[in-house]
Amino acid sequence: MIRIGLLSEGGVDEVLLPSLLEQLAEEVPGIGKTEIDWRAFPFAPNGYGEIPKTLKMLTRLYPIPSEWERLGCDLFVVVHDSRKTEEVQKDIKNILGAARDFPAVYGLAIQEVEAWVLGDIENVNKNVFKIYPVPELPAAPERDKDPKKTLTDLFVRKSKESEFDRWNAECARKAAPFVRASQVRRRCPRGFGPLVKSFRRARLSGRGPGDSL
Repeated sequence: MIRIGLLSEGGVDEVLLPSLLEQLAEEVPGIGKTEIDWRAFPFAPNGYGEIPKTLKMLTRLYPIPSEWERLGCDLFVVVHDSRKTEEVQKDIKNILGAARDFPAVYGLAIQEVEAWVLGDIENVNKNVFKIYPVPELPAAPERDKDPKKTLTDLFVRKSKESEFDRWNAECARKAAPFVRASQVRRRCPRGFGPLVKSFRRARLSGRGPGDSL
């Protein structure tokens, strides 16, 4: 079993990201279908502003074996939205740059993580919302300035299958099994593409300097 801690904005992210990354993990030699124990990290309240504070604390604990064992994670995945987070992005990159051996993967969702749902909206709609004809959307989800609003207005509110009036974590829970990483990678290359590459290169804690996933 591999234990992965998730540092994110919470809510939708905690539902969607494990499903996507587990698909990628199956493609990585050495992991395959190994069970992943996902842990939404308890030290960070929801909201991207808390992520750098928690990350800095983790990097300080990493060199202390007893503290790291208490945390119980082999790897951390850090993901948040790109919109209005320039300072947070800078802080996270500085923290990770100063702690190069720290076992972490950093990903940035262009605009919002909901853009990744739009990256495979055809399959999600087919299995969850069932709206026909399918609403027309831009070919590049990462160019959508408000992916969450797009999901709410064009799918959640219009679907007879939906019991909600807006996109939320419960909607994401229903959609997550039908968001295919291969499609998201193809249609969201700016944000999801780099996350895929970083995840494949990630090192688990406790492995040797040359070992990778």
